[in-house]
Amino acid sequence: MLEGWGRMGKSVSLIGMLLAFVAMAGEGHAAISYQRLDGASGERGLVIKGVFEFSDDPMTLVDEYTQYHPDYISFDSPGGNVVAAIRFGRALRALNAKTLQIRAMECASACAFAFVGGVERFAEPGSIGVHRISLSDDVPMDNKLAVSTVQLMTGEIIGYLTDMGVSPNLLQLSLSIDSTDIRYLTAAEMRNWNINTPEDMPSPQESAPPPQDPAPEVSATPADMPSDSSDSEEASASEPGDLTTEAIDFVNRYNDEWSKDSASALAFMNGVYADEVSFFGNSVAKDAVLKEKAAFAQRWPERIYSVKPGSVTASCAGKCEMSGIVEWFARNKSTGKTSSGMAEFSFVWNTASLQIESETGKVLATDKGAKAPDRLINQWIGLDDICRGSTDRYGIATERACKRRDALGPLLDRVDWCYGHDGEAGMDWAWHKCDANSMRYGK
Repeated sequence: MLEGWGRMGKSVSLIGMLLAFVAMAGEGHAAISYQRLDGASGERGLVIKGVFEFSDDPMTLVDEYTQYHPDYISFDSPGGNVVAAIRFGRALRALNAKTLQIRAMECASACAFAFVGGVERFAEPGSIGVHRISLSDDVPMDNKLAVSTVQLMTGEIIGYLTDMGVSPNLLQLSLSIDSTDIRYLTAAEMRNWNINTPEDMPSPQESAPPPQDPAPEVSATPADMPSDSSDSEEASASEPGDLTTEAIDFVNRYNDEWSKDSASALAFMNGVYADEVSFFGNSVAKDAVLKEKAAFAQRWPERIYSVKPGSVTASCAGKCEMSGIVEWFARNKSTGKTSSGMAEFSFVWNTASLQIESETGKVLATDKGAKAPDRLINQWIGLDDICRGSTDRYGIATERACKRRDALGPLLDRVDWCYGHDGEAGMDWAWHKCDANSMRYGK
């Protein structure tokens, strides 16, 4: 049953604990609760039971985990509210918790999203069930609002799965299954979509030094939760010469340059694209790409584009294939219009010429009527939390978060959003529309 699980396969005793729990468990599900399990070999399990509800507070999980120090987290849940399940998943990632699911217990619907929050994950074939998410019948809304809500939720789920290092194919499959039905994942799906993590994934409890000899081809597994550090792309790409690290840095630099004044941005674009580019499925000359970029810059002369922290995945061997999520805010003072949202991007980057040979992507969510760069401000706040309070083992996540935060701050300043006022106590500083007493970022 546990063949091929590598280091985590030693925990056969926990399987026995879980099976014993199943035998004792009663029928039905209630609101979220926790069941502690003690194994004969000293291993501990914690079962999250019940239906995820929007009001559930993941801090109850943090408190329980901190007090009990379980080796693994398991679930006995038919699902519930997707937003709540994602919050619990992010809490698991912040705790560096491992997740384990057996077929004899239930983890279906929204529970699948909580499960993938584990830094190391193993689920038996047939133990994780998915289907299409549905809106609550208790919340009245017209069709237009319902469609908008589903689109926004879809974008958020894709971003979360990307952050957790899980293929968006999980969401694609779930959307194809009617909400009245259920589809349980196969071993191949869980392996290929990284729902079950690789056998050689480093254990959060191990104290080995960071890798010194990266392989020729390296995949960066994303993680986004501000306090999640030990398994983030920063930890997996710590070597300065690592092509994956260079690819991630390139993507950040690309969007920072695109966020500058139009003349500077277009000058950068002129040097960063190959002479021939596969541009959104069409093979075109670089001039055609630059023409489109120039038209966009004219329409939106003020832009902030920033990669969602932890969303980038890259596979490099001579050329880097990279993808991720970028969030943006743009405005045109002359027309009074603004634009805000989140998009998926994909590049093929030639590491010899340092030029883009292929680009594609799609918009995942738009914020209708947005007047403030809320997405970018939230990014900055998350990065600031890591920078000031991270406890990652090697300091890599902290260093990169501080660097990224200090690159994003001036971009927000550029669209007249400031952090703090002159004479104001630091603890009271907050992002706001710049006024005469505002402090300009970095000045």
